[in-house]
Amino acid sequence: MPNLKRVVSTDGNSTDMQTEYVFDEFAMIPSKIRLHNLFYELLKAISSSWNAPMLLFLDDLHWADSASLELIAFLIDEMGASIADDSAPAVRSTNVFIVCTVRTNEVDNSRDLADFLQQIRSCHNVAFTDMALQDLSPDDVNVMISEALCYSQRLTRSLAGIVHQKTEGNPFFIKEFLNDLTVENLLVYRFSEKTWEWDWEWDEELIESRTISDGVAEILTRKLLRLSKDQLSGIVMLSCFGSEVSLEVLALVKSSSGNSDIMNTLDFLAQARFVERSDEKYCFVHDMILHSAQGAVDENERMIIMKELLQALLPHGYSDDTILFIVVDLISRVGADRVHDSETRLLYAQLHLTAAKKATNTTDFASASTCVKRGISFLPVGHWESSYRLSLGLFNQSALVEWALGNTEQMMRSLDEVFNNANRFEDTLRAAHVKVAYLRMSGNFVSEAFAYGFQVLEQLGESFPAAPDNGIVVQEMLGTKQLVTGSLNESKLRSLPEMTDSTKKEAMAFLEEMLRCSYQIQSIHLPLLACRMVRISLQYGLTKSSCVVSVFSDFSEGYSLAKISMSIAGSDQDKRVLCSMLTITYAMINIWKEPIQAILPQLKDVYNMSLKYGLIDNALSTGMLHAYRALFTGSLLKPCSKEVALYMRNNLERHKRRLMHLCVAPIFNGISCLRGISSKSGAYNVDEFVTEKHLAEALRNKETTFCECMLAIKLMCSFIFRRLDEIKPIARQYLELFERQG
Repeated sequence: MPNLKRVVSTDGNSTDMQTEYVFDEFAMIPSKIRLHNLFYELLKAISSSWNAPMLLFLDDLHWADSASLELIAFLIDEMGASIADDSAPAVRSTNVFIVCTVRTNEVDNSRDLADFLQQIRSCHNVAFTDMALQDLSPDDVNVMISEALCYSQRLTRSLAGIVHQKTEGNPFFIKEFLNDLTVENLLVYRFSEKTWEWDWEWDEELIESRTISDGVAEILTRKLLRLSKDQLSGIVMLSCFGSEVSLEVLALVKSSSGNSDIMNTLDFLAQARFVERSDEKYCFVHDMILHSAQGAVDENERMIIMKELLQALLPHGYSDDTILFIVVDLISRVGADRVHDSETRLLYAQLHLTAAKKATNTTDFASASTCVKRGISFLPVGHWESSYRLSLGLFNQSALVEWALGNTEQMMRSLDEVFNNANRFEDTLRAAHVKVAYLRMSGNFVSEAFAYGFQVLEQLGESFPAAPDNGIVVQEMLGTKQLVTGSLNESKLRSLPEMTDSTKKEAMAFLEEMLRCSYQIQSIHLPLLACRMVRISLQYGLTKSSCVVSVFSDFSEGYSLAKISMSIAGSDQDKRVLCSMLTITYAMINIWKEPIQAILPQLKDVYNMSLKYGLIDNALSTGMLHAYRALFTGSLLKPCSKEVALYMRNNLERHKRRLMHLCVAPIFNGISCLRGISSKSGAYNVDEFVTEKHLAEALRNKETTFCECMLAIKLMCSFIFRRLDEIKPIARQYLELFERQG
């Protein structure tokens, strides 16, 4: 998009984007989704500014990286989803028409591209039209040659037949083949002594006898080899950067490769139509020219050129991110097997680690993964002994980005590398965060995450009883309540210093994660974890985790403490904490002190805020809580039905949260029954409100909270629809669930 840099500025003083949100490496997925949402808001704002359709043209999609394809797919899917959302009339007026071009022969070579095309074909409410451009027929080739030579089609037909046979009707191939014939004097424009006129002449037998084993690549290579030495070195140097390179980069390497006048050389190449020049860059006219330029010299000479470019760019890569990524790309083209100096290998590994961290911070996890893998390839044998910190950084980063990408096997291998080779417990904490997050969010290993988290907390100096009884819990809650409500008020709580003890900060982060695990499996440890977080905050100061918990013994005190927590969370820049705190307060505390109808708009706002900042799990939980509170407080059925359908789609199709989907499904069925509409005719078909199979699945995954939600909804639906014979068995199941949890 032209001039997008002026809109999405990198200047921290020109936009609120950077001051509004603090990046957290353990909230990478939310950061990525937030970036996608910001682009969607930008597209929506641009397209709704005029009462006319907007055309977005995306050329050569086969050259796009995985991060770009993922963003485009999100924008298309989001536009389709907005059509079904009656609550967002402004979104329905996006009026965007997207045209993409892609070479079909590239689809089989790219899994990312194939997955992208399949994804957008399956988007709801998006009309997808596939138009294939075939090669030119013999008649079309004849028309093309006739117009190019300004010659009658009757006279060019024989030549067109030979050209079509040689080129198979590829337009670019035809153009280059004709140019090659003129250079070789097989197609000439000369004065004929027979007719005393200027005519085109060609020798059909010689043209037909020409063999072109490599197609257009062979023609382009011959064309390149006719260039002068400086011109050839210039285009080969340009090809080392890929399809395009900026003028800023060229200015830094203008004296490389023995070519002292590279800019004039490139201008000549632009006139010869090998490359094109814009205000900011040079780019190849066609990727076949790029490939031919890359093969115009032997591999050794090409390696020499790339190493000279590296030497010129390396000093600038430390301060300029754009140059850094160009440097690591050049290093990867050179390859680890061609670098033998040990210091250079370590330098290249460090540069790849730096690039991986920067790519992670911009949510380009695929590029980060590539950088980490290449960085690891430069590590020497015995690197854990000789380059401990660098090895630790690379494998920690690898575990992080592979977790974000969902590559579980690679993530586990990297985690094992860290756990097996770390010299100190403190060096394993970053990997431990990834492991706990993976186990908790996978849905199948929550109990394992719970047990492992307690092991880490034990080593951080925070121990807990393995099987606490109710007496221990009550005693801890009463003691913590006295600390909070005895001598402290809101102003004193807000004036607590920032926590500086690094061990306690790590402990607070793990305690917050364990608090979520405890809530998922309805463990008796939950109040103990919450109380410990409060005590640490009071003694050592505040962190962003300090306002996640509220400890109370009655509704009034809990209501008061929740407001204090919200106030503290609201002053923090971390929206993850604020959204989590708002959900807890509105859905679980304020309902006991305020009318539920007054809370519904607030829950909807928290849902939208969570989506905006990419906090998917919090958004889906809030959406579920909003849905069943809306149904059972008499909200209008039609808009409520549309909202619940949107929640279900987000749960199951977009974010693969099946258990959350099963919690919302009975609400959708209940609304359908009240409206007299069969839910089986809709896109989200659930045969019963909640089946025993669904409950068994949730219990098997130890998702006790979801089991409780399912049973509560099933119980309420049975009351509403007068299924009185079901109420007693459901109530018995509900009691058995808590008896099972002790």
